[in-house]
Amino acid sequence: MFAILPPMASTATNTIRQTLACCVETDCTVGQLLASLRGQAGLFALESSCNTGGYGRFSIVGADPIDELGHHLQSTDAGEHDALSILASVTSAIPRIENPGLPFVGGWVGFIPYESGEAVVGIALSDASAMRFALYDAAAIFDHATDRWTVLAVDFPQSFTPAIERIDLWKRRLTRAAGVSTEPGESSNRKSIASARSNMTKGEYFDKVERAIEYIRAGDIYQVNLTQRFTVEAAVDPLDLYLRLQRVNPADYSAFIAYDDQAILSASPELFVQLACDGSIVTRPIKGTRPRIGDDDAMRDELKNSEKDRAELTMIVDLLRNDMGRVCRFGSIDVTHAAQVETHPTVHHLVATIVGCVNENVTAVDVLRAMFPGGSITGCPKIRAMEIIRELEPTPREVYCGAIGFLGADGSMNMNIAIRTMIHRRDRVHVYAGGAITADSRADDEYNESLSKAKGMFRALGIGEFDLLENQLTPNGN
Repeated sequence: MFAILPPMASTATNTIRQTLACCVETDCTVGQLLASLRGQAGLFALESSCNTGGYGRFSIVGADPIDELGHHLQSTDAGEHDALSILASVTSAIPRIENPGLPFVGGWVGFIPYESGEAVVGIALSDASAMRFALYDAAAIFDHATDRWTVLAVDFPQSFTPAIERIDLWKRRLTRAAGVSTEPGESSNRKSIASARSNMTKGEYFDKVERAIEYIRAGDIYQVNLTQRFTVEAAVDPLDLYLRLQRVNPADYSAFIAYDDQAILSASPELFVQLACDGSIVTRPIKGTRPRIGDDDAMRDELKNSEKDRAELTMIVDLLRNDMGRVCRFGSIDVTHAAQVETHPTVHHLVATIVGCVNENVTAVDVLRAMFPGGSITGCPKIRAMEIIRELEPTPREVYCGAIGFLGADGSMNMNIAIRTMIHRRDRVHVYAGGAITADSRADDEYNESLSKAKGMFRALGIGEFDLLENQLTPNGN
């Protein structure tokens, strides 16, 4: 039955806002709901596989946004004109909603590209990338712990229809979706691995690893994340591709966001930041990877006992504690898990958990400004590592290594680190993968690790062998 919260007066508009939530009994899966909404305006999913306890418990599906924010980064963007300042202005303009005990109560859903972080830390921007968010006043939420759906609707000033009508609409959508097939059709253009081209040759990748090590030995940095981008020409429907990705590589912080003629498809295992409406904050950096090949238990134990990987993770934990210290109460930051192994479909990862409590009046965007981009995908010291990344990598990362998620109307936030992420543009798919370079890194090991991380995405594309073309792509990916 409906849970109707007490009417709330908005200080911004002095009007009464209503929030409705309703449980729906259905056997519909997240994939079925997505498939039934194919082509719907503003379709998104923030999907969990519930692999890591309570951190990936809920999946959220939405469509039909009532407002949109798109910001194309320019070299002049700084200060009040940077992406995060613009995001702060739109998130503060909607009324604060009391949370009825749900992980999402409506708000802005979207992504921040990695390049937005260059403006945040004061580095001149590389090639422009676009930030995009959309405002949603209704959604369907699946609790993986209880196998139950809840539909939610909230009245914002921009809302077109009453909340009760949106509740009824989502109830009907869930009921209809229960019988929908999620089996994607065979791609009309399933390319072999020979069609996947990197933005650098293998030799160039090795040279860049050695250059990064030179910077480390010179004392510029302790570690830096180096990424390569693969491009696949493939006439494949982006939603079909995402559904395949979820089959072969389910992850706790997956995402599908479709807009214009593009789509973002992510199977990220990494939580960048989770901010609750009570001010509690969590980040869970990943450093250390082993492929799931051969003796799986031996690979897991090797990662668990690796001094190199633990040292890498410890450096990033220290960096993130410093970032969190800019917005957290003194003494509230705690490393609850320094290094634990998590197992995913294609790899094992070494993960830390850091918690804290933000100061009074700190907003979600304040937290982003203190922490973005995530230290696990830059290196440390962060700013110098980002300068070196800009020098070594031939193409912008765009959403890859940025963050995907939501900023809720209750002041909450949940954003992933956009790794294991693809960008679909018309008949072209960009696949990104990389890893941390340290003083004792070996170029061939780092190259193979990047392929291991891309394995699930290549599988989703129908690619089964790593026999990459040695072709150099032009900077714009053509």
